[in-house]
Amino acid sequence: MLFLVKIMKIYNSLSFKKEEFKPIEENEVKMYVCGPTVYDSPHLGHAKSAIAFDIIHRYLKFKKYNVNLIKNYTDIDDKIIKRANELNVDIRELSEKYIHEYEEIMKALNVEEVTKNPRATEIIPFMIDFIKELIKKGYAYEKNGSVYFSVKTFPKYDTILQNIKEDIIQEEEEDYLGDQDTKYGEDKLDPRDFALWKKMKEGEPFWESPWSKGRPGWHIECSSMALHFLGETIDIHGGGQDLKFPHHRNEIAQSEAYTGKPFANYFLHNGFVNINDEKMSKSLGNFFLVADLLKKYDPMVIRLFLISSHYRSSINYTLETMDQARKNYTRLINTIKKVNRVDLIDTESKLIKDLIGRINETENKIIKAMDDDFDTPIALAELFSLFREINKSILEEGTKINTRFKERFFQFINFVDQIFGIFPNLEKRFMIPIGDANEKDNLIKSLIEILSETRTKLREKSIYDISDYIRKKLIELGIDVEDKKLNKK
Repeated sequence: MLFLVKIMKIYNSLSFKKEEFKPIEENEVKMYVCGPTVYDSPHLGHAKSAIAFDIIHRYLKFKKYNVNLIKNYTDIDDKIIKRANELNVDIRELSEKYIHEYEEIMKALNVEEVTKNPRATEIIPFMIDFIKELIKKGYAYEKNGSVYFSVKTFPKYDTILQNIKEDIIQEEEEDYLGDQDTKYGEDKLDPRDFALWKKMKEGEPFWESPWSKGRPGWHIECSSMALHFLGETIDIHGGGQDLKFPHHRNEIAQSEAYTGKPFANYFLHNGFVNINDEKMSKSLGNFFLVADLLKKYDPMVIRLFLISSHYRSSINYTLETMDQARKNYTRLINTIKKVNRVDLIDTESKLIKDLIGRINETENKIIKAMDDDFDTPIALAELFSLFREINKSILEEGTKINTRFKERFFQFINFVDQIFGIFPNLEKRFMIPIGDANEKDNLIKSLIEILSETRTKLREKSIYDISDYIRKKLIELGIDVEDKKLNKK
């Protein structure tokens, strides 16, 4: 039996080091993850981020935290408007289409549902009040119907998420130049000021505001959803490395200017997906949609591939790495099948005791790895090592296993699936019954009782042919069936 200690270390992008995780409330975790901008089909980078934070979500729950996880949909911004105009469709129709597609793909990849998936357009009145307060406090200003955040009014702006040891000045400048809210507006007080509210251009969707008919900027959307649904200070904020500058920097600045309190105690960022050692991008023509990959690979192979690298690290997609992931997953499933089908013995042996000990040891090593900033590569290495040992013992050396080993093994499989989500619906997908002997016996007894009750009801209605058929099949299975005399009304 495992004794879970809630001591974990996670890498905090705010401090550039691993820190012991201490939530604001003892058993509660308030977590916000930047979700997709729904203007196109999900690509492999979306899957990398979604699965990375799904693993973190799962592990926090495994550690007995109550996790309140908000993951948003950005359903109004420049990209969505541009794409809707190109396709000559309403932005709501476009966003609904891609939200539905994203959710179907996440379901296929076994990404668990979160507490809430708000859409930016749901809380625009809250955003307007947010912007009003920033203006009132002197952090924002209005120009010709648009509103901007003044970065000079927030003294620590330049140091947010900035590690002086890292040479990222050029990278930051490129990110700022390409940011839709920073490049917006020609009458700003500072080129780095970013739009909180954008005055409507002809043909654009709009909402009424004190400044103009317009729409919110992208950065204010995420801050507003985090604050509205989780409160003034949250435990964890997550998103991709590409969101650090300027999106997360701007989120922190405007949120802390609004509340006067820390926005998030821990910022977590997932790495990129590279294609043949090059950063995945549409311009390079190396862009992979998840829907296309699902036609070629089992979704759990894709999931296993994406968690084989650390969530903070980039992962390199090639045909070879995917083929290796497929082989690795096949080996795991084949081992599970072998353990499930092997003949059992009644006796106990030292080899069986040793194998059970190895399962216990592996379980603890996986927890140790996950406690160290969710280190999935180390945890998976321990899993593969155990499976190699079990395969060798049972197949090559002919070790006979008993019910105790089999039950412990499938308890371990449930443990692995709880954290990594790579063995969903084993019984349906691979015809592998999961559960201990007592659970199976109880299930069989319940099914027999249901069949017996069904026969009684059939006989009461004089439907004897079906009743007799069920009786015949039960007898063929070695189950005695005794019909009691019916009380006729």
